[in-house]
Amino acid sequence: MAEVALTTREGSPASENAATMPPSTVQHPAERVIAKTARLFFIDHLRAALVILVVLHHVAVIYGEGTAFYYVDPANRESLTSLLLVVFALANQAWFMGALFLLAGYFTPGSYDRKGAGAFLKDRLLRLGIPIILWVFVLGPITSIGLYLEPNPRIAEPLTWQHYRQAYPYLLGLGPLWFVALLLIFSVGYVAWRLVTGNRISPAPNQPAQPTMRAIGLFALSLALVSYLFRTIVPLGQSVHLFVDFLDFP
Repeated sequence: MAEVALTTREGSPASENAATMPPSTVQHPAERVIAKTARLFFIDHLRAALVILVVLHHVAVIYGEGTAFYYVDPANRESLTSLLLVVFALANQAWFMGALFLLAGYFTPGSYDRKGAGAFLKDRLLRLGIPIILWVFVLGPITSIGLYLEPNPRIAEPLTWQHYRQAYPYLLGLGPLWFVALLLIFSVGYVAWRLVTGNRISPAPNQPAQPTMRAIGLFALSLALVSYLFRTIVPLGQSVHLFVDFLDFP
C-alpha cells in the first residue's frame, strides 16, 4: 500500500522500457520521494542532545574548580561536587565539540550539491555571519559588564558610560562564537576546494566499505599522539590569544 501511494505522488508507473534498463539506472518512485521528503529525525535528536550537553558543560565550568570563565562561583570551589563537575567537563571536552563539527561537515557536500556554490555560500553567510556580527558588536560587550560588577583586581574604576565606551574596542571578541566562525571558515574553504577541483567528486559505491577496527585504532592512536605533542607546547589552561580556543580541539 505504501508503494502505491508513493507511486501515485510521483506520477505514472515506470514504462516498460525501464524493465530493460540496468538495475543501477532504474530508480523506484518510492526511492525518489523518500530522497526528497525524508528527514533524519535521529540527527535532530542528536543535535539537540549535544546542545543540551553544551549548556550543562558550561554550568559545570561555573561551579567547577580551577577553570576561568565569564562567571565562577567561588563558594563551591573546594567541594566534592566541584571536583565531580570538573571530571564531567573534562570528559565532555574530549569529544562533544568534535561531534558537532562532524555533524556539520557530514551534511555539507549534500547541501552544496543541492544549492550550488553561490546559494550555499549566501546561506552560510546569513546563518553564521549574522550571529557572529551580533555577538561581537552587541552581545559580547554586554556580557563583559559583569567584569565590572564583581571584585576584580585588574579593574579599579567603577563602571561608567564614559569608561565603558573607552573600553568597548577591547571588549570585542568572538567568545563562544569561535565555533560558528570556524564553521564559516570551513564552509568558505569547502566552496573554494569544490571550485578549484571543478566539482570532481568520486562517485560513492552502492555499499561503501566500513572502516576496519585496525584503521579506527590507528587513527585513535595517531590523534592521541598529536594531542600529546600539542599539549607539551600549549598545556591545558595556558591562554593563547587567537580567535579559536585550543581547549576545544582534540
